[in-house]
Amino acid sequence: MSRQWPVSCSAGEGDTLGDIFRRREGKVTETKGMRERTASCGCGNLTVTTSGEPCEVHACSCLNCQRESGSAFTYGAIYPEAAVSIAGERRVWRRNVDSGRWIETEFCPTCGATVLSRMEYSPGTVGVPVGCFADPDFAKPEGFYWASRRHHWLQFSEDIESVETQPD
Repeated sequence: MSRQWPVSCSAGEGDTLGDIFRRREGKVTETKGMRERTASCGCGNLTVTTSGEPCEVHACSCLNCQRESGSAFTYGAIYPEAAVSIAGERRVWRRNVDSGRWIETEFCPTCGATVLSRMEYSPGTVGVPVGCFADPDFAKPEGFYWASRRHHWLQFSEDIESVETQPD
């Protein structure tokens, strides 16, 4: 399955992830009765509460993600903006990434942990680093972006789509 941007987070009954990506015009406006998860920074002063399941879960090994995370890759979940609430003081940093588009990250001014991001190529969505949920049962990534820049020891299973750069 080839990824399409921007990510659409509108799902109907029986929709597969591919259906969601192909139907890019919808938005989630009702989150009542959906599963809630809370992500937080290291000190707990900044939290993000999500309703429902993410539209996408992915890993990225672009150089920007490596530098920002201090690791070999990031692991993030994408949610519709309407399904996310944010509490606590935060700072925003906007930068251009390898694709040439901007990403804004929001982080805790006390501990410095990034707790969410907004992406130019995916308006109406919010990314949350999966590690901030501290949930070992969280879904594995469906896609691995910028595989061309991964550390050579890093291998993902064959059921995770590997994309050499970033999908258009």
